[in-house]
Amino acid sequence: MAGIHTTLLLYVLVLLVGLSSGLAARLSEGSRLQTAFQTAFLVCLATVGGTTISLLGSAPGAWLGAGATLSVMVLTATCDFSRSRRIVSTEL
Repeated sequence: MAGIHTTLLLYVLVLLVGLSSGLAARLSEGSRLQTAFQTAFLVCLATVGGTTISLLGSAPGAWLGAGATLSVMVLTATCDFSRSRRIVSTEL
């Protein structure tokens, strides 16, 4: 029974660290630590991806949390949160 709790805690920890790394990678843009945070994000992205793949063969739906985290990590890393850029429309 203790093994199940440890596995669940590790699973939740991997997901939280993955989400945090995506946010840190985005917020560190332009700082001197940008490369370090991006590297950490890529390592976490691979870890969450591996977790998702490993859970595909276990209980039905067990992979859903890791798959959703993987998607949110990618969106967090690619979304532009800066408000300094404006979209300019061109009308013909």
